Amino acid sequence: MSIEVLRPIYLILIPILVIFIIYLGKSIIEDKRRKRLIIIIRCVIAILLTLSLVNITVNKITKDTSTIFLLDLSHSNEEFKENGQDFIKKTLKEMGTSDYAGIVVFGQDAKVEKFVSKSKTINTIESKPIASATNIENAINTGISLFPSDKAKRFVLITDGEENIGKLEKTIPSLNEQNIDMKVYKVEKSFKKEVYVDSLKLPDKINIGDEFSIGVGIYSNIQTKTKVYLYEGSTLKAQSEVSLTKGMNNFTFKDIQKSGGVKNYKVVIDPAEDTEVKNNEYIGYTNVLTREKVFIAEGKKGQGDNIANILTSLGYSYDRGLGTELPGALKDMLAYKGIISVDIHGEDFPKGFKDSLDSYVKEYGGAFIATGGEDSYALGEYTNTPLEKVLPVNMDMRGKKEIPKMSITLVIDHSGSMGGGSGEVSKLTLAKEAAQKAADTLRENDEIGVIAFDQSYSWVVKGEKGSNKEVVKDKIGQIQVNGGTSIYPALKEAYEYEKNSDAKIKHIILLTDGQDGFRQYDDIIDGLGKNNITLSTVSVGEDADTKLLQSLAESGKGRSYHTDIYTDLPRIFAKEIFMASKAYLNNREFTPKLVNSHEVLDGVINDGKIPNLLGYIGTSPKENATVVFNSDEDDPILALWQYGLGRSVAWTSDVTGKWDANYTNWDGYKKLWGNILNWSLEDYTSGESNLNISVQGNEAHIEYKSNSVKDNTKLSGIYTKSDGTQGDFNLDIKAPGVYEKNISLDESSFYSVSVREENDGKITSVKNGVIALQYSLEYKLMGDTGALDSLVEGTNGKFIKLPKDIFNGEIKKVKGGINLSLPLTILALILLMLEIAYRRLDLNITLPKFINRIHFKKKVKKAPLKKERNLAESKIEIIPKVLENNQAPKEKVKKDKVKKNERAKLNTELLLKKKKDRSNE
Repeated sequence: MSIEVLRPIYLILIPILVIFIIYLGKSIIEDKRRKRLIIIIRCVIAILLTLSLVNITVNKITKDTSTIFLLDLSHSNEEFKENGQDFIKKTLKEMGTSDYAGIVVFGQDAKVEKFVSKSKTINTIESKPIASATNIENAINTGISLFPSDKAKRFVLITDGEENIGKLEKTIPSLNEQNIDMKVYKVEKSFKKEVYVDSLKLPDKINIGDEFSIGVGIYSNIQTKTKVYLYEGSTLKAQSEVSLTKGMNNFTFKDIQKSGGVKNYKVVIDPAEDTEVKNNEYIGYTNVLTREKVFIAEGKKGQGDNIANILTSLGYSYDRGLGTELPGALKDMLAYKGIISVDIHGEDFPKGFKDSLDSYVKEYGGAFIATGGEDSYALGEYTNTPLEKVLPVNMDMRGKKEIPKMSITLVIDHSGSMGGGSGEVSKLTLAKEAAQKAADTLRENDEIGVIAFDQSYSWVVKGEKGSNKEVVKDKIGQIQVNGGTSIYPALKEAYEYEKNSDAKIKHIILLTDGQDGFRQYDDIIDGLGKNNITLSTVSVGEDADTKLLQSLAESGKGRSYHTDIYTDLPRIFAKEIFMASKAYLNNREFTPKLVNSHEVLDGVINDGKIPNLLGYIGTSPKENATVVFNSDEDDPILALWQYGLGRSVAWTSDVTGKWDANYTNWDGYKKLWGNILNWSLEDYTSGESNLNISVQGNEAHIEYKSNSVKDNTKLSGIYTKSDGTQGDFNLDIKAPGVYEKNISLDESSFYSVSVREENDGKITSVKNGVIALQYSLEYKLMGDTGALDSLVEGTNGKFIKLPKDIFNGEIKKVKGGINLSLPLTILALILLMLEIAYRRLDLNITLPKFINRIHFKKKVKKAPLKKERNLAESKIEIIPKVLENNQAPKEKVKKDKVKKNERAKLNTELLLKKKKDRSNE
């Protein structure tokens, strides 16, 4: 046993405090006995508190031992989880009374499953570390932090030893310094035939048109053959069948890029013999350097000619293609600073493009400019899509221009001929899909009816509200092919129903693929005009009576459509619903009105005149949008707004020369588009900052360097997976001008990253980057690196196989210390409360008699007789304190005097007797 004093310097306080307390004790208004007791208690309290500061520890050798199990739960060792759990359970049963145990599970990170305790039971291991890598170094450091200081220490490491993050050897000095007994259970794995892609090497940057090399490394533990496929995006660039030898096999491909931006590559192998398929592909990317450019997307070939000529004259670099050729992934969209759509129907935008458009503009600072035409905006089914979300206008008419209640009746041929079609999809199937899409476009207060006809007719849906879309669509879906073709009775029924409707807009759509020879439609035609009912017709296929249907549409002041491409039917029906209101498509000449001044108008209107436009698509402005030009009916013609980091522009007229014919030769038109592009393509990325991204395991390290960061600057970022899933983060300062963050990613994929500086609510700088996260490192064959052997040798540890082996061998005992600081503090507090109670409650308590006697004997031995007499007399004179306003009864005072006289007499006799004894000696 030993006593350890950690802060002896505080001992100097004891005499200082005692002297100070005695000095202050002179001012205590109490009798001498009480005063002395109070001073003594206070001195003891001061001494106890001082000793608690000194931090005294009583040490003794302890027999307690704490054992921490480190169980590897990474992918490479996942098959051993159940066996490892059973091994730990059996070991816990072998524990003695002085044994304690804890459990840490690990992969890339480490999690505490069980803190060190005497408990000998565990259930199923619940903790789930990141299994995509093995970091034994981190697991050991985590376990070291859990060891109690007053117990002997032991590690039981259960792993295959295939570390791929961290360095196990770095832990050896710490293990030796803390005398930790090291036991290692090495998991032996059976041989499996394995082939995997080890690497894909691409240059970081290349120039357009330059040929470059792509290096592919394939590892195999057997001799076999494999097919190798190289993709750029979804395009197969090369393929080959190769023979593999045991070990690393390297191959090289060549490629040339003709467009700029980040280009992603993927190599895929198909080995003849293999076990794990998750490691059979590898991804990478390169950045093709080019000037910032835009993409011109057109609905039909040639529609983008005019805007392309304007961009060329302004010196802009651009790519051009149909709407279907737009980039379909965010990382590919980021190759362009802005995207201009020219009269593209919503269905012609790739799904990936629409899914990524919001992030492209809002989070990554891209620009989106939409121009009009008969296939755009509401007529192009932009409603309730990301296109509408990003643009500064609503697709429906609101406010004063809000469309009144509509009633739509669909008259659909379901005769036997409608069972035919193109491929496996019948014309009736597409007609039903078209009717369902028409129902989707209705507002809640609109009404819809559906009549199915062959040689007779029946109501499928009658006067159903737009709020019941699902009911309507379900009933439409039940229409079946049947019978011949008789148009008139069904059309007459639809007319009679609409004639009695209270809706302001009444419209009938007739769809058929046949003819019945009946021509007496005069009563219906006359009634349509008188009751403000419009009629549009859709003829399908070669057998349809197109002349009749065109005549009916013209008489009904509607539109006539003919299609042999049956897949057009849903698009036609949806468009017809909007066209029926006569508010969306405006084919007429008007002079735009200037509503707000804006920088896009700088140098545009020099003479105060604006040419007339010949048409536009009706929309309504969003609340925070800036409308620059309005139509003569106050519908937006040019509207724009800031959307997150990016900007979007809506030009509701066209750029094909149909509606903007008067603008093509106007000098201000080129200037207007130059200003629109300059404003929407504002560059946030020109600041002096750098973004560096590195990947380890499934964790990406983001490092951002900038000299422009101020004290109040907010540094944040966002990352987007190729499927559109997003996450955000804030960067932490590492050093002046250097900021970093580690983000965990969940699966192999490409991730786009954007980091931005924000000052006073305004974005001042943005940097974009890309992450290529590979398959888990656990699916690579690391082999025996000798790390476990080095660990056992460096710590004098031992490899084990059985639970009983863990407790064999000597383990260095440690001193178990009991720190007295807390007990001393508690004792001081108890004495303090007693001292307060003694003074406040005026308790009549004196020191114990034996203390008085000891004190008295010491004085007698040292003092002369005269002093002894004086001392005895002074003792006799001590009387109880009596308060002035609380006098004791006379009898009590008298009894007290008698008792004191008796005590004084005894004391005097005792003194005389002792004096006589000395004389005799």
